[in-house]
Formats: sequence, C-alpha cells, structure tokens
Amino acid sequence: MGSGFKAFTAASVLTAADLNNFCQNQSVMYFSSTGARDVAITAPVDGMTAYIGSNDSSEGFYTFNSTSWRRGPGWNAPWGFIQYTQATADVAVNNGNILVGNTISVVNGRRYRIHGQIQSFKSSTVNDVAELCIVIGGTVITGTRITNTIVNFAGFGGTVVAYFTATSTNTGLSCNLFNVAVVGAGTHTFGATATRPIFIAVEDIGPSGAPV
Repeated sequence: MGSGFKAFTAASVLTAADLNNFCQNQSVMYFSSTGARDVAITAPVDGMTAYIGSNDSSEGFYTFNSTSWRRGPGWNAPWGFIQYTQATADVAVNNGNILVGNTISVVNGRRYRIHGQIQSFKSSTVNDVAELCIVIGGTVITGTRITNTIVNFAGFGGTVVAYFTATSTNTGLSCNLFNVAVVGAGTHTFGATATRPIFIAVEDIGPSGAPV
C-alpha cells in the first residue's frame, strides 16, 4: 500500500523505501481521511486521484477536476446521485414553488437529469389545469401539465423530467418544482404522504462534449 504523497526536494536522497512506497506499489495515492489528503496535497492538479480509506461515509475513490475533489469514477463516467428533496404533507400553491431547497453543485460540461413527481392534484375549480415545471437557477427548464376534472377531487398527479447541461461551475444552484396555474383561478393542492411524497431527484448522468 502506498504512503500517500511526498514532495521531493533538490539533492534529497531517493531510498528503496521511497521507490516502493511512493512509486512501485502506488498507482493511486492512499490516505486515511480527506483531511489527511488535503494536508499532504495543498496544490492538487487536474486529473489527480486518491483513495480515502476512512471506513465511513467519506471512503472512496476521488478525482480532482481542477476545482474540487469529486468522489466516484473519472470524468467520462456518470457520477450518479446528487441530491434528493421531498415533501410528505399536502402543498397548496398557485403560480409558486411546490418544492424548494434542492440546491445542487454543478460542474462545467456535466449533464444532469432532474426528476420531479407529484402524487395527486386537486383544485377548487372544475377542469383546472396546472403545469409542473423544473426550475434551475431561476430558469424554467421544462414542464408538464396535469388536469383535475372534478371539484376538490384528488386525481392523478404527474411526473416531469428535465435534462440540464452545465456551462459553468456553480456551488449553489437552486433546483425547484414550480406550479404554473394554466387554466382557472382555483386553489391548487398537491397531495403527499410519508410513503407517497412529492419529490425532486437529481442525477449526474455523464459528460457533455467532454474528451473520450
């Protein structure tokens, strides 16, 4: 097992142990924690890799992407689950956010899939139509319409999926589920329980236009 990271200085002696621990036996740097890694590597460079053997939620393989250490496979592979936010009680809202607080960190050139779901929808106005929208950083990305046909009857909800390609690095980009009242001025209520929540899930599904 490698010994981490060592910076050699001019005229320093290169021992057999140095070669075995820092070169021969080490294709990926190993550290006991992310803190130990950051103390040893104060100026990481793009593409540098390290394994954290902390035996807790931080354990795993990390790649430095010129901005930060990201856990998971390299640039050319999906990075997986990013964020999940849910509501477990009914939400009544017209022309406003149904679900807020889902903040995601995006990386330039990565593509993200956002899945929003409503379990049921009712309105105080017959044949009322709502539109579920995914809003990222204040911009509507996509939407889908749902209708109620009976006054105050909790009919079927709906699902909306958005694909978003990041063109810059942003460490705090809001990702919300928004309701636009398309038809009528009724009171819109979206149903939710602990086992049937309203939710938004965000996944990194891979690079967009990255080198292969």
